[in-house]
Amino acid sequence: MWQRWGDTVRFLLWGSTVVLVCFLLYRVIVNSNTPHLVPLSEGGRDSLMTVGIPNGMSDTLVNYGEAFAVHFNGTRGIANCAIYELVNNELNGTAERGNEFMQDTGVKGCPSPQDYAGSGMDRGHLVPAGDLKWSETAMRQSFMLTNVAPMHKALNEGGWAKLEEKVREWTARDSALLVFTGPVVSESDTTLAGGRVTVPSAYYKVIIAPCVRPTRVIAFIYPNGHSGGRLSQYAVSVDEVEQRTGLDFFPTLTDDEQRRLESSVNLDAWLN
Repeated sequence: MWQRWGDTVRFLLWGSTVVLVCFLLYRVIVNSNTPHLVPLSEGGRDSLMTVGIPNGMSDTLVNYGEAFAVHFNGTRGIANCAIYELVNNELNGTAERGNEFMQDTGVKGCPSPQDYAGSGMDRGHLVPAGDLKWSETAMRQSFMLTNVAPMHKALNEGGWAKLEEKVREWTARDSALLVFTGPVVSESDTTLAGGRVTVPSAYYKVIIAPCVRPTRVIAFIYPNGHSGGRLSQYAVSVDEVEQRTGLDFFPTLTDDEQRRLESSVNLDAWLN
């Protein structure tokens, strides 16, 4: 009898150990702060995160750790493009949202918080703070003014916020998305801070789902103002974003793959 009792105790201890190990592994996977699938690398030509910048355009690539990267335009005082990867296990982070916008003094042309004072413009995030709740450091970095541009409240709290929420829904479904966001600048744009900060006429967002087959891409351009209506009103091809910004998205893909992904608008593939 005592041997059977000893075997039972050993079995229970073994079972408890297995459960504990599985639980710890689960916590490591779910709470990992570095779950990214594609590295943010200046020299990574094989990366889908590479963006081609036209000759003559002011551009400084700034990497904020594993969180996001910004192609910053010191002449305009805003980014050409902000890039990040959103993974579904990042959606339920617990880092509290801050509200302290900061000048990145290491980046030439980065504005200061005072440059936005009294302008009537929102300091609109390009990489949303709400997508960086998985890391307190990433959350804090999102308030660097390299990641901010002047945005009308009607856009920032309207259609743009709805688009950001839709990106989160798509991430939960598709495992991971790569997101590119930036301004659409025109010659008639106004400025802040004595001309140091451009107020864009519109904003774009380019989104690719690299983990689904076939790979899906969608793009949007929203005017910097009232933005009511459906997503379909603002959906455009990647080619149109490239034409209006001068940027080159996904230059490391083959020409055939770029044509397939960039020439058409297939919003139905994202909504179904």
